[in-house]
Amino acid sequence: MSNEHLDPEDETESEPEESLDPKIAHHSTYIDETKRILRTYAECESYDELEHRVVEENILNKNTDEYRTNILREVTRRHIPDKEEYTETPLMKVMSADIRSDVTDWCLYYEFAQDPFIRLVTEDFLYPEFERGTLSVQAVDIVEFIQSIQANYTDLQERSESTINEAATKYLTSLRNFGLLEGTQRKEFAVTYVPDETIAYVVYRLFEKGAKSASEIIEHEDWKLLLMNESEVQRRLRDISPEYVSYEKRGSTERLIRKYDSMEELIDAF
Repeated sequence: MSNEHLDPEDETESEPEESLDPKIAHHSTYIDETKRILRTYAECESYDELEHRVVEENILNKNTDEYRTNILREVTRRHIPDKEEYTETPLMKVMSADIRSDVTDWCLYYEFAQDPFIRLVTEDFLYPEFERGTLSVQAVDIVEFIQSIQANYTDLQERSESTINEAATKYLTSLRNFGLLEGTQRKEFAVTYVPDETIAYVVYRLFEKGAKSASEIIEHEDWKLLLMNESEVQRRLRDISPEYVSYEKRGSTERLIRKYDSMEELIDAF
């Protein structure tokens, strides 16, 4: 056997590719419907009962059973981890708590943006454009980006040109619906302010994901989903300290400690 097959670089190149399916960008963001569904699920704690209320009782006030079923399926795919056993996620708790709508909307966007396709386009294309000072983006810009990475992902290689075009358009529409962009054909970056509560929510979620230090939190890629750089994150950590966290920076030393032991306690404090 040739030794070239043992080259570490070759091994790296042959690692399994990340799954990247643009289907999430082909659906409406269903913001209001998601809120209603997750609140109802947190109330009844039964997926069968949730399905009954959505499809049979029509709590979403939609015209057809098929449309109601499709919305429930999409929200379930994104935000309900287990249909067999009720599991309350942080997002469900946020939705069922008495919290301002701007806070719930931003928390919902953060979880929505965890989808690999939304995440990749936002972190690798939209955020760099925002940092560069670009004023607006169009669907054709997203299409060109997707085409530039298409060879790296089997999921994308299998998609037709019309599917990629639709994914680009729906991606921009989704971010407009959440308020990060504004406009019709040409989407401009909107002036946004992420509430303190949502900043705290993201910090605690990052701790849940395994971040252990202040630097790991501040440098985490997830902040790009909110179009925030490291200096902006540091500033916002000061905003939420000491109410939700204890954050100190002295020279090159940073210290970040959660005030609450769990997401549940944090959300109760909102």
